Amino acid sequence: MLRLSKFLHTESGRILMSIILGLGLATLFRRVCKGKNCIIYKAPPIDEIDDNVYKFGDKCYTYKNVSTKCDKSKQIIDNE
Repeated sequence: MLRLSKFLHTESGRILMSIILGLGLATLFRRVCKGKNCIIYKAPPIDEIDDNVYKFGDKCYTYKNVSTKCDKSKQIIDNE
């Protein structure tokens, strides 16, 4: 115990303790989700983009709201 106390008061001991405390804090504040669970899909409300004309590059696009059947092989995103 006395050796540890002396080691902590040296320059290399302070550096080592800073690294250990930094890694500990980094693990506390890291993201919890993994893989595709971290992907958040955000889009404007449908009534804002429906029937408006958008220019991308040299082309113009119009978005229309069209109902389709749900396909289980594709990812379904709830409109919140």
